Amino acid sequence: MRVPGELKDRSSVAIVINERKPMRTYHIPTIVLLTALVVIASLLNSCSDLKSVQDLPTASSGALQVHDAGWLDTAASNFHGTILKQAQYNLSECATCHSKQFTGGTSGVACSKCHQYYPHPAGFSASTSHPQYLYNQNYPLGQCKACHGATYAGGGNANLSCMKSGCHVDANNVSKSPEACNACHGNFKAAANDLPSAAPPKDILGNTATTARGVGAHQIHLVSGAVGKTVKCQECHTIPTQLSSPGHLGTLPAEVVFNDTLARLTTGGGTSVPKPSYDPSTLKCSNTFCHGNWKVRKATSTSQFVFADSVMVGANDSPAWTGGSAAATCGTCHGIPPKGHLALAVSSCGTCHVGVVDNNGHIVDKTKHGNGKINVFGQEYAF
Repeated sequence: MRVPGELKDRSSVAIVINERKPMRTYHIPTIVLLTALVVIASLLNSCSDLKSVQDLPTASSGALQVHDAGWLDTAASNFHGTILKQAQYNLSECATCHSKQFTGGTSGVACSKCHQYYPHPAGFSASTSHPQYLYNQNYPLGQCKACHGATYAGGGNANLSCMKSGCHVDANNVSKSPEACNACHGNFKAAANDLPSAAPPKDILGNTATTARGVGAHQIHLVSGAVGKTVKCQECHTIPTQLSSPGHLGTLPAEVVFNDTLARLTTGGGTSVPKPSYDPSTLKCSNTFCHGNWKVRKATSTSQFVFADSVMVGANDSPAWTGGSAAATCGTCHGIPPKGHLALAVSSCGTCHVGVVDNNGHIVDKTKHGNGKINVFGQEYAF
């Protein structure tokens, strides 16, 4: 006979059942017993965290009430919005039952049942998650205003400003609206009124690599003027007058419309009329004056001696938007020299095109290159 509580060995606990029949000994593995005790303790602890015993519903109610009465009553002192505000909107306790994404969790109740876009899911404020989430929801900024106020500076249900340090402010800590052009794409830290800064890198999905279609050659065209005329957003896109303007928000990719008169510049005495286009599948621009769809007739030129034919023409290149620097090297938009031009060495380019290129073929004045004019001997002429 074993004494109750006596260990049979180190791996099990002996439990003796005292019956009139011969005593039987049952052995339960220690690890199983310990695990059971941990689970029971955890459950008891969780229940005590959620609700004190005296506040739990009676058995006849048939449901477990976690929150106090008034939790959903906007006029009550313990309205959950008021409690969260006092807690600086720390939602970690809410996530315990409703899950980190607030989709239900162990409670089975999703916060989105009442709040379509709030609470924000975990990682919402991250530089990549934030724009992706807003894009997926088609930019529900009207819902944001319900909590952050009509101007996002506070008010509404949360009275919490989006435009505070660490959030929607520029590099000088000056507040900027979430509706600023460069808030969703471009340089987020630039001032709200710095329109050229709205050009990626950083597209609306947070990409910064020029191999991403939302980034591509934006900087080369709109900001740096790397090889020629600096263009403006409205020359390739229809600029919305407000956030909700038709065509502004929606499915990617962005529409390319070629409003630019330079891309459509008629040359050759009316014989060359470009019809620019952009193929969203190949990411290529075609038939633009900018990339070599032009003609110059010898008969109307002021420098007929340089012609090797009756017409000089560009290369009419179709560069890939994500082609990088290789898509804009000298000779891609026009030959060196152009077709129909006398065969001359690169070292002599600067002799005639004074102030535009040097005698090594390098551009010295970007404003005079690709600007829709013929610059020769220090003078500008129409094509």
